[in-house]
Amino acid sequence: MKTKFLVLIIMIFVFLGISHSQSFAQRDTEFQEFLKQRNQEFYQYKKRLEEEFKEYKRIVEEEFKRYKEEIKKVWGTAEITTRKKWVEYDEGYKIRKVVDFSKGEVEISVITQNPKEARKKIVNTLKNLLVEDKRTAFKRDVLAHRIESRLKKVIKNVQTGKIDRTKILTPIFFNKPPTETQIERKVKFILKVAKKEVKPAKQKGEEVFTIKFKLPPNYLLKKAKQYEPLVNKYSRKNALPPALVFAIIHTESSFNPLAKSPIPAYGLMQIVPQTAGKDATRVLYGRPMLLAPSYLYNSKNNIVIGTTYFNLLYYKYLKGIKNPLSRLYCAIAAYNTGVGNVAYALTGSYSLRKLVKKVNSMTPSQVFQALESSVPQETKNYLKRVTNRIKLYKALFGA
Repeated sequence: MKTKFLVLIIMIFVFLGISHSQSFAQRDTEFQEFLKQRNQEFYQYKKRLEEEFKEYKRIVEEEFKRYKEEIKKVWGTAEITTRKKWVEYDEGYKIRKVVDFSKGEVEISVITQNPKEARKKIVNTLKNLLVEDKRTAFKRDVLAHRIESRLKKVIKNVQTGKIDRTKILTPIFFNKPPTETQIERKVKFILKVAKKEVKPAKQKGEEVFTIKFKLPPNYLLKKAKQYEPLVNKYSRKNALPPALVFAIIHTESSFNPLAKSPIPAYGLMQIVPQTAGKDATRVLYGRPMLLAPSYLYNSKNNIVIGTTYFNLLYYKYLKGIKNPLSRLYCAIAAYNTGVGNVAYALTGSYSLRKLVKKVNSMTPSQVFQALESSVPQETKNYLKRVTNRIKLYKALFGA
């Protein structure tokens, strides 16, 4: 009886073991299938994203070309918004506003046959310019709207946003929102000191009436203060010195809130959707996404993406570099030209492992000198400007 009972117990355990083994094997197979499917889906997603970015770039190139041709028909040449210059047109391109944030200059030009009408239009344009905000400016931005509209139609993985109402020039001229009387006084003063020009227009019988004037000497400091809360919040959230972020914004856009380039790149920190945008959204949203102009012209979004991307450069891609200053130099250069290009410039290879090994064998000053002698001229200038401006913003803001 005892022997039969033991046999029965053994048979039960054997059965349970086989069942458990089969169950475990089945679950493992299902899990492996799940991983395989997920990897395939992610691969397809990445492939689709790359294809969509090519379409994104094609749309940008086509719309830039189309926009320039329309302007040339009126002006003969096409002056458009760049990284450090904001250009806005009105009334069928016959009114042009140009704010050059790097030079601290403003130019308003109108095309008309009548000097009195020209003065009236210049006065009204100047009044509007002094209090214009980013959302209003974006509504008038023909190029940005065309790009955005086409992106929405053909790209699934594009993230749009809402433009904030940050004032473009008000902080430079007024400490707080101005009254009508204050605006009138400022306009009269500007007209009094402005340089005036009259030149022939492209169309016969018309002339170009222009006024030019300088922004106040401390205009960049006032623009920096405008973004101080956002810079402080998101630089510290990403374990970066605020002075570094201010220096990058100054170097990238001179605080032009609607900066754009045909790369394409947008906003204060000149975010390139394919690189900084893609890497940062992988961290922020769990998957890479393409970012539309409206998303990147939002000041908060732009600074969040820019600081997140720099955090990745410094704390992830270049984390093997032991000396913090050496790593900072490499990260600044990488923000401009890409981490792979920095590796190639210093080692002749795109290998980050080789880059880390070489940099770790050098002092920070040797790293800086090596970067200066090997990276492209644009990146060399960028590295110098950012590092010098870090000192400036530390002195200004103490951070």
